[in-house]
Amino acid sequence: MAPALDLPYEIRNVTPEEDKLIKKCVIGHTKPFVKCGKKGYVMPGAFRNHARAIHDMEVRPDDVWVITFPRSGTTWTQEMVWLLENNLDYAAARNTPLFERFPMLEISSMVPEMAIELIKADFLNLASFQGLNKAVRVQSWESIDKAPSPRFIKTHLPLSLLPPDLLDKAKVIYVARDPRDIAVSYYYLHKMVGKTLYRASFKNFWNVFKKDLLPWTPVVTHNNEAWSQRHNKNLHFVFYEDMIKDLRKVIHGMCHFLGRNYLDEQINTLADHLSFDSLRKNKNVNNTTDGNNNIQFIRKGEAGGWVTHFDQEMRDEANDYLSTRLCGLDLRYPSYNEDHIECSRL
Repeated sequence: MAPALDLPYEIRNVTPEEDKLIKKCVIGHTKPFVKCGKKGYVMPGAFRNHARAIHDMEVRPDDVWVITFPRSGTTWTQEMVWLLENNLDYAAARNTPLFERFPMLEISSMVPEMAIELIKADFLNLASFQGLNKAVRVQSWESIDKAPSPRFIKTHLPLSLLPPDLLDKAKVIYVARDPRDIAVSYYYLHKMVGKTLYRASFKNFWNVFKKDLLPWTPVVTHNNEAWSQRHNKNLHFVFYEDMIKDLRKVIHGMCHFLGRNYLDEQINTLADHLSFDSLRKNKNVNNTTDGNNNIQFIRKGEAGGWVTHFDQEMRDEANDYLSTRLCGLDLRYPSYNEDHIECSRL
């Protein structure tokens, strides 16, 4: 790796009150959470010790990165991209878990301090989730740094916390999703991983989410960093809702971005492979931690499902949350087409 540089952004602890709110929804962490940079991206305290290595990581010109906020179609996109870049080798995909083919850059930073020994002992199948067993033994970015090319890298970090030459060198796919649907799916992810130890209700979770106090938030700011780079030749911006609406069209667009050519019949076969019914049955993709758990890592694959989880008060809060954060931006979510964005509350 290149010599370490001083970080161009500040990392500071959240307030004690904020830390208490976060830890009601994100269990197992003992260190205070932190906010990173001027935009205040929330991360576990361990990230303080890892940020520089990630920022200084060497980017290779044949890297392919998938960047998303959590629960925005990350796994779906990873499987699509890996297969397109590997000549639709379904046999190889079946033989190797997705987290090995397409590892997560910062996952070692996300492991709760209280969970490390449990992961090593494979408590409740936690070691098999996203390759956590390896991530608690070897720093994830070190494994990626030593991996042979071409590398496929997943991250939930925003562009501003990643290597500054990323878009100058590598191909980057960014997927954004309506934050209201993200909130629901993100909650169920925490319930799946925390199992019976998880006590927060969805209303409590939403209360922290809307304050931009969960890991990797603020989500709209995260999305907008990529949206503002959407014309960069090395960044391909996709909305999750468009993948739901017309997956084959999205696959064609991805092929164009990656410089890959496939027959329509091959595209159709890939689209069938990427259907949610297929992905749920695919153990190398569906990272559900317990076969008897009724909460699946690959959930419903829908847009607009948030309405069944929000009461009227929460719907009003969600509208205020979005209209306030979208004020002054040209970013709009396909499922949130408000003609007038309320800016008076800023």
